[in-house]
Amino acid sequence: IDQDYHDRKVLRNVLKRAMYRMLSERTGRVLPWGSLTGVRPVKIAMEAVERGCTDEEIQKLYQEIYVASREKAEACVKIARREKAIIETIDERNEYCLYIGIPFCPTRCLYCSFTSYPIGVYKDKVDAYLDTMEKEMEYIAESYTEKKLASIYIGGGTPSSISAEQMDRLCSMIEKHFDLSQVREYTIEAGRPDSTTADKLQVMKAHGVDRISINPQTMNGETLKLIGRAHTPEQAEEAFMRAREAGFDNINMDLIAGLPGEDASDMEDTLRQVEEMHPDSLTVHALAIKRAARYGQEGRKQDLHSEISQMIMSAADCAKRIGLQPYYLYRQKNIAGNFENVGYAELDKAGIYNILIMEEKQTILAAGAGASTKFVFEHGTRIERVENVKDVNNYILRIDEMLER
Repeated sequence: IDQDYHDRKVLRNVLKRAMYRMLSERTGRVLPWGSLTGVRPVKIAMEAVERGCTDEEIQKLYQEIYVASREKAEACVKIARREKAIIETIDERNEYCLYIGIPFCPTRCLYCSFTSYPIGVYKDKVDAYLDTMEKEMEYIAESYTEKKLASIYIGGGTPSSISAEQMDRLCSMIEKHFDLSQVREYTIEAGRPDSTTADKLQVMKAHGVDRISINPQTMNGETLKLIGRAHTPEQAEEAFMRAREAGFDNINMDLIAGLPGEDASDMEDTLRQVEEMHPDSLTVHALAIKRAARYGQEGRKQDLHSEISQMIMSAADCAKRIGLQPYYLYRQKNIAGNFENVGYAELDKAGIYNILIMEEKQTILAAGAGASTKFVFEHGTRIERVENVKDVNNYILRIDEMLER
């Protein structure tokens, strides 16, 4: 092939493609993503869209350069087109997003790799944590007075694990230090159904939160016990209905394909119950193999691949039936079966923050233990990250160091 092999990117792709084809021939396995190994496969399509390429040209790029399947190529193009329509409404130079990290949870799920601490042990630290976070918020707000805040995302951990009074204080702190008049999306990860109480939902609604996530992960009670979730399927449904009653019309639900002991029929049962609730968006994750090994599933990777494939296809079908279309996609290291995590949403309910963090088109300023700020320069061609310490006690003690960073 007539290529400039002095271009490291071109050469790297040629070598990866050759290696993939050799291994595929020797093992008899064909991977849906071919030689692609990155977290953000849609960025390739986005860059091509911005160059003015047609859908057919972009699909050909995925299939010929990366040996990806036509299905994955089409998915990336479709998602990139949807993302671009939303990104075009964003002022990249003069707007920014705010991430607030609440690293507490009712219990720690066995598959979790996020910064998370049990609220029962750390409940006496929450107020001190909020005191420290307010200092960081004030610094961020004063440093970015010339730019407009476009999106707020409160994640964790499980933000709804703190009390209603503490939630009210947190939201009031945000209102005190930031101008919310230009905010297009205000999300809180209500997350665990057992912590999503009516009084907390009322607090969120009163402070203008317009998007929440209630995450059952599965509607199988036995699986929930096994993975360390302290709620039941019934509580998940009750939390969802409470949120609807509180007036929330943009509710996401997270599911995980490949949880221990579950097969395709278990996912079908979960999807049947989710479909009856009809969330406004649905995020489907594939369990990482490194987590699967902890449940004694490492010996059945081939079966796991087949099962997860069927689960993911069933989830896509379910999303389509309730009017949800894919709007963002990302992959993780060691993800089961070479699959991906996909977010589906109604036409006007796509998560703006999720798109911006994936496409790296806008600065995201982050506050809290384990939070990571991402400065985006020159239309995403240069990115700088600044990470806070993960430990809650260290965050409180070393906040001045965090601000200096």
